[in-house]
Amino acid sequence: MRLRPRALAASGAVCTLVLLLLSCGGDERAPAPDAGAREPPAPSASPPEPGPEPPAVEHTVGEGETLWDIARAYGVSVDEIMEANRMSHRDVRRLRAGSTIRIPGAREAVAVPTAEDRAREREALPELDDGAYHFVAQGETVWDLARLYDKTVDEIMERNGFDDEAVRAVRPGQAVIIPGVRASQIRRREPEREETRGIRHAVEPGETVWDLANAFQVSVAEIMAANGLSATEVTRLSTGTRLFIPGVSEDRRGRVRRQVTGAQRTATALARRLALGTRQVASDLLRGRVRRPWIRAAGDSARMPGTLQWPVTNGRFVRGYGSGEGGYHLAVDVAGDIGWNVRAAAPGIVGYSGNEIRGYGNIVLLIHPGGWVTMYAHNSSNFVVAGQRVPRGGILAEVGSTGISRGPHVHFEFMYDGRNCDPAVLFRPGARHRSGRVTPLDYTTWTVPDRRPEAVRCAPRRRFPRSRWVIDEDSNDDGG
Repeated sequence: MRLRPRALAASGAVCTLVLLLLSCGGDERAPAPDAGAREPPAPSASPPEPGPEPPAVEHTVGEGETLWDIARAYGVSVDEIMEANRMSHRDVRRLRAGSTIRIPGAREAVAVPTAEDRAREREALPELDDGAYHFVAQGETVWDLARLYDKTVDEIMERNGFDDEAVRAVRPGQAVIIPGVRASQIRRREPEREETRGIRHAVEPGETVWDLANAFQVSVAEIMAANGLSATEVTRLSTGTRLFIPGVSEDRRGRVRRQVTGAQRTATALARRLALGTRQVASDLLRGRVRRPWIRAAGDSARMPGTLQWPVTNGRFVRGYGSGEGGYHLAVDVAGDIGWNVRAAAPGIVGYSGNEIRGYGNIVLLIHPGGWVTMYAHNSSNFVVAGQRVPRGGILAEVGSTGISRGPHVHFEFMYDGRNCDPAVLFRPGARHRSGRVTPLDYTTWTVPDRRPEAVRCAPRRRFPRSRWVIDEDSNDDGG
């Protein structure tokens, strides 16, 4: 049994019922034709010609080549080749030099690197004194590597120079540096085998990648990386497409669970000691109610971070503090592309990570040194748990559109002492617009808790005048 969004599963059942009703309307039979009746004339129109065959090439297997080698060389998955050739896993094991197989999507034959070629490539890699190389297996992602070596995605991205686009473009066979480990600690897998820590899911009618991300609590970027999907392909999934969902496992009862790292288990234990992570804590933090032990856990309570980082690298300003009817919107909205990460505006500790506050979807609430609180809402999925300490710029979640939202963006709130404050003059850089320009601001810093700069406006939290829920933000409005 697979975990699926309930609404989609229900709609699938309705469609099935309709089809059954249409096809099972009784046992009425057409009357036998009269022997003397003339046959109706044949239609004059010729049958439609079949559409063009999808691109593919025939590849002759060379000595020592594996299906994994071939898939990597052509940029397709092992599953795609197996499906195109109707191969079973037994057929894969029997593959021999001289066999001919069809490569779907390819337009010309390419040379497949041999084991000797790969060995030479690896020998040419520079030596490391602060980590070791992991060679990515089929279906494996940077998020898998973070779980495997108990690292954060941030650490791996920073050491390898990956940005939000590059991290989801990592492919099988690529060398990824794992910081802080020795070569002897690298986990090696059989390259021909699919990464086992995940499940297969067939896309149902009307199902989108965002539905899957929300149902399995796996980021869109992870699904894209594990299946080699581009930003365009991931928005055009066809019914029946089989996708590998990484980082989750299924028990004997069919329940699907996301895997938790050792660091997250430690953080969860700390959250229990500090009484963090509950819905009540989320409500308190949204009202700026921060307990002294939480501030101490976040860092030095005598000094604030001073400035804030833009919560989405290269994100675009949508609307600001004091906008909306009656100026109710005491927050900043930042739009981002599919698969981009949501990052901590300042160092701190996660006070809450969940989806129990109506209208906001998946949210993360951070407690910062000195008593600041920041919120990041509408995330596709959250990557952190309550009690987890994060650095400035640390990855918290993925840009999404959960809750009441019109498009992928982050609803960012900045709170202190029971009030919502305007973070604009604390951001470094300032507000970046869709055009790429950054609005020049009279920047300031805020380091002493009881000395709020005059440029930082604060006001009691407000609700939308005509709704009990947070109102959605239009991610297509550039806000000037």
